[in-house]
Amino acid sequence: MSEFVVYHLELDGKGGARELDTCDLPIKVPNEGCRWVHLDGLDNESRSWLADLEQVPESVVEALFEEETRPRTVKMGQGLLVTLRGVNLNPESNPSDMVSLRFWVTPHFIVSSRRRRLLSVQDVVENLVNNEGPTSTADIVSTLTETLTDRMANVMANLEETLADLEESIGEDAEKDQRHFLRKRRLEIIRLRRFLVPQKEAIHKLWQESSTWMSPLQLSQVQEAANDITRYVEGLESLRERCLLMQEEFANLQSEKMNARMYVLSILSGIFMPLGFLTGLFGINIGGMPGTENSMAFWLFCGALFVLGASQFLLMRRSRWF
Repeated sequence: MSEFVVYHLELDGKGGARELDTCDLPIKVPNEGCRWVHLDGLDNESRSWLADLEQVPESVVEALFEEETRPRTVKMGQGLLVTLRGVNLNPESNPSDMVSLRFWVTPHFIVSSRRRRLLSVQDVVENLVNNEGPTSTADIVSTLTETLTDRMANVMANLEETLADLEESIGEDAEKDQRHFLRKRRLEIIRLRRFLVPQKEAIHKLWQESSTWMSPLQLSQVQEAANDITRYVEGLESLRERCLLMQEEFANLQSEKMNARMYVLSILSGIFMPLGFLTGLFGINIGGMPGTENSMAFWLFCGALFVLGASQFLLMRRSRWF
């Protein structure tokens, strides 16, 4: 198998598939059976082969190999172009860095491309190897849509759980780490929502456009995926609001701490202001200062300052300044 072809499968209609070689790649869109070609979107040979394939519009080639995509469903030529996003569950990857899956599907042929590995595709291929996979192109589409959506459930649950833990720990130590953690979670929510909102519309349109060539069971799978995406989008809205509330809480805690420190400084300033005035006044080195001839004058002055400071403290305490 050439490197630009990730999978080239011919479905047997019974849940299994036969892997074909590169030399068996079609030269025009098949109009019988069920063929699935999954391409490496980073390889130029993939683009060249698809561009030479008869009955494939140029707009399909452009859409399958463009760098940045947003989820959508568009009717192109004799098939349907679908672009979806799945959470990134590759090792050492951020799930919110979503991976795109693009495919063009007809009743007998599906060509898809990837730029990064997507576990949902591997799941479908493994099921085909075990004779437990889809039986038609419509079944591949509905299964991929359902699998992509199902894999988001754990990511959403983890976000919900981590934010709940953070809400419970607000006000404890390591506030700086908490704010950093909240910032990361909020960015994940923004990235997920960026693609899930249009994906909801894309799956809903897929359900509408495929009503003539999908079975009722397959349509129900797509409809259920659309409902799940809608629920995830609503959940992300709720999580975003909770993040904003927690940010406000962090700001309030910071303000309270700052006000408490300023209050203490104000109290100290109020106590030491008259004491500073007196020490400054008696610190001038000119003639006529009282007590300069008395050896006890320094200690008497210190005692007077102590009594004055204590009196101010008791007066503020009685007035409930603190």
